[in-house]
Amino acid sequence: MTKGKKILAVTLMSAMLISTVAFADEVASPQQSSSNTTLQTAPNKVDPIQRLESIKAKVTQKYNEGKISKNKYDSIIAKINNMEQQINDFNKLTLDQKRQKLISDYTAAVNKKVQNGKITQDKANELIKNYTDKVNKWDGTGFPPGMKGMFMGFKNFNGGAYKRFENALDKAVKDNKITESQKQDILNYFKGNKDKSGSTSSTTTQSNS
Repeated sequence: MTKGKKILAVTLMSAMLISTVAFADEVASPQQSSSNTTLQTAPNKVDPIQRLESIKAKVTQKYNEGKISKNKYDSIIAKINNMEQQINDFNKLTLDQKRQKLISDYTAAVNKKVQNGKITQDKANELIKNYTDKVNKWDGTGFPPGMKGMFMGFKNFNGGAYKRFENALDKAVKDNKITESQKQDILNYFKGNKDKSGSTSSTTTQSNS
């Protein structure tokens, strides 16, 4: 896989990291973080804003080297800027507002699965209740419920985590955010690293761990 496609993979991962809806739509039982850190200062020094700025620098380098087009460069930078704005906006909310947003986004995502016939209303009610309980117990420190695994990258990327990631990619294709070819490139890249080491390499998705 080329470096340009690795950047695409990291960019897509960053989009999922800060999107509660995208992750909530695939996770069945979000896990609560016990880390005493904030969303902006994640465990193992994984700072989403710093990560996105690093991606910007790499994308800019590729553009300056003539390896990506102006249109692709502008598109990626615009998406990264939007991601950073989402993170900053979330961090400005009060704890109650953060809880309300997490529950609202999760509820909307689960209800959409009901509308699409993917789960029953009873299952949706169960998922929403479980997630709401976790969010209401969250004290505002560490990662919001359900988001820790995504921010920590692919350190333990196997089994259910891989399936959820694949489902999220399918949704991105359906929403015309990426192409089917790009989806396969990303899956092949992570699958290749997993086959080599027994667990997916986090070289491009996690640093300073």
